[in-house]
Amino acid sequence: MRIVITGATGFIGSHVAVRLARAGHQVVATGRNPQKVPALGTVPGMTLARLELKDPSSWGPAFAGADVLVHIALGWGEGALPMLQADTAASVGLFEAAHAAGVRKIIYTSSTAAVGEQRGDDREDGQLRPTDYYGATKASTEMFARAFARTTKVHVHVIRPGYIFGEPVVEGASVYSDTRFRDICRAVREARPVRLIQNDGTQFLHAGNLAKVYEALLTHDVGFSTHFALAKDWCSWADIARMAMARHGREVPIELEDRGYGPPLLYDISAIERDFGLSFQSRDQLRTHVNWVLSVTL
Repeated sequence: MRIVITGATGFIGSHVAVRLARAGHQVVATGRNPQKVPALGTVPGMTLARLELKDPSSWGPAFAGADVLVHIALGWGEGALPMLQADTAASVGLFEAAHAAGVRKIIYTSSTAAVGEQRGDDREDGQLRPTDYYGATKASTEMFARAFARTTKVHVHVIRPGYIFGEPVVEGASVYSDTRFRDICRAVREARPVRLIQNDGTQFLHAGNLAKVYEALLTHDVGFSTHFALAKDWCSWADIARMAMARHGREVPIELEDRGYGPPLLYDISAIERDFGLSFQSRDQLRTHVNWVLSVTL
């Protein structure tokens, strides 16, 4: 397949692009600056191209001969209307341009933020109750994606990742922007207390495992689908601090702020196991990642 990936120079996008190229697909890795990660261009089967959400003139050339669009890039705006215009409206325009170019399948990257308030055992077909504009734009684009699939007969699949972690997939590639792993490891290295929130954690998933879900969706032969992409096991940030202490051989205090968080609420991730045979446990990969963060944290 010839696959166009938006946001391929970012953290998640680079992992997906490399996995699909190494699986034998022709991958067009796009971004605002396609030369941001030169090493991507050395992966067999991968070419680099410019595609910017806010510049529709850049969309058409990237779609020439494409079979699949994997949309990972995020358009950001400060405030409700700018966010709607920069992300949801741009994404819908991108879907239409892909369809006009003959693309037969679209994989859209949403987020658990589209679900918003957790209720426990949240399923893909549950009500969306986003709590911020980021979640709202993801939820809105999901709704347009569903309608787009029905209207055009293009197969559209929605992925909802949670917290994704991991190391750079190639030299010079990025990692997640969240600083909590680095902050925890730096505190341990400097023998300072680690300040966290009581009962704060999630179903962490390694970016390499997330890329497996994208690969599975390439052959998922239904008109529309939605899948959570998370690990089965829940891990707290305090657990990660303990991993860092065990690796570094130093105990430091963990100071927990009580914000009223209750016991863990889990997303129901049985759909990826049912449909693709995929099931992930992340604690071993979290330990490996903490070791890596400790090795690069100054």
